[in-house]
Amino acid sequence: MFDPNRKARVKLEHKIQYNDPLEITFGQRVIVGPEDNEFPGWKWCRSADGRAGWVPVEFLSIVGTSSEAIVLDDYSARELAVLPGEEVVVEEARHHWLLVRNANGQRGWIPERNTELLRKAATDR
Repeated sequence: MFDPNRKARVKLEHKIQYNDPLEITFGQRVIVGPEDNEFPGWKWCRSADGRAGWVPVEFLSIVGTSSEAIVLDDYSARELAVLPGEEVVVEEARHHWLLVRNANGQRGWIPERNTELLRKAATDR
């Protein structure tokens, strides 16, 4: 488990898969599709503007027995392109993906398996 604001080093490159990521806000309704087979805990969702992306299940409240859900928090499915050796700050960890910030202040999701957690300095404990 990654602690918030913990540094990690990128081991494997990650390329952005979706150039127009899903951006949703609290209270918005989305259409919910299947759960990701490789990363359980993520559901494929489509917003009214037609954009789609993977959303953590804990951000969704399913409406009755329908395939519609209400979004429980603001969320962006934006990924971040990273290269081996790059250091990033982990802001959040969900279902084997990390929301990270790079040295330029850009934020996005990358697979946890592409990183290695850096040890905390004694002063960070």
